Amino acid sequence: LKVKRGELSELTYKSDMNGLQRFSDWLKNKYGSDGYEISQINHKLIQKFIDDRIDEVSPTTIDNNIKHLSSFFGWLMKKDIVKVNPLLNKKLDKPRRRKRQSIPTRQDWVTLWNHCESKVNRWLDGEEEYDFFTTMIFVQMNLGLRIGEVLNMKWKKGGSDTDTGHSRNYVYLNEERSRLTIYFKRRLRTIPTTSIVKILEKIPTEYHLRKWVNTSKSNKNVKMKYVFGNPYTNDKRYGNQISRDFKKFMVELDLDTNYTTHSLRHGWAVNQIRNNSNIYTISKFMGHSMVQVTEIYADHLQSDDFEELVNNNKPKE
Repeated sequence: LKVKRGELSELTYKSDMNGLQRFSDWLKNKYGSDGYEISQINHKLIQKFIDDRIDEVSPTTIDNNIKHLSSFFGWLMKKDIVKVNPLLNKKLDKPRRRKRQSIPTRQDWVTLWNHCESKVNRWLDGEEEYDFFTTMIFVQMNLGLRIGEVLNMKWKKGGSDTDTGHSRNYVYLNEERSRLTIYFKRRLRTIPTTSIVKILEKIPTEYHLRKWVNTSKSNKNVKMKYVFGNPYTNDKRYGNQISRDFKKFMVELDLDTNYTTHSLRHGWAVNQIRNNSNIYTISKFMGHSMVQVTEIYADHLQSDDFEELVNNNKPKE
């Protein structure tokens, strides 16, 4: 009922099942398709899972994973399926997240921008096929969005995309593709998309799919709900997969693999500061709760950013 009323997000409601599925998938990827017998799962194995998870999610998500696993094994004990709860009275070592170079340097930002812009322009000119990933990254670099905001972006407003008193997020374009309404992390804002209108106008809104059903082939036209959605499910894509693809993207461009998709949001902010944009305007555009959050990005300016200052010492008469 809370989910239907918008008071609780579906992800939060299903967090236990999502966490257990994540653990199951991890076992299969790590130890083969057969995974592990439940009776073989011990404290050390769960510690390995936590160690691998720390680079993908927040410590809060890790805590929730541990709670759900402990609850699951408690249930298994009641059903007499296992004799021991591997998490009971045993403390897991929570590894510290490795420090990441999350702010792209000036040169790395230019390299990434030039690569994406060139590829997108070739697609706009009809010289290349549409590549959703590069286009999505370039849109994020233009608007300084969170990756979640990009993945949630819809072609039009949905029936429930109005309220601001719930934990659900929504992002949608207006009919002209010139404005983007964003409700994310309980903050509502509307930003212009004039710099990327041509890109948005050419992104496919419909896909013609061929699917095999048993031995027969069926054709289907799919009208997309999300701008960068998965045409086979007509749903938004998963952030974890995008993060893995982004890491491969960094390897291809010979850039720091510690950069993440969120680095693009940081990079946008620092680039705006370098271009002398008003920090209060930047703060409102990004949806920060306080301007002090935006001011943190000024700490990432590098020595070459100060050349203009030292060459501008002569007083004006």
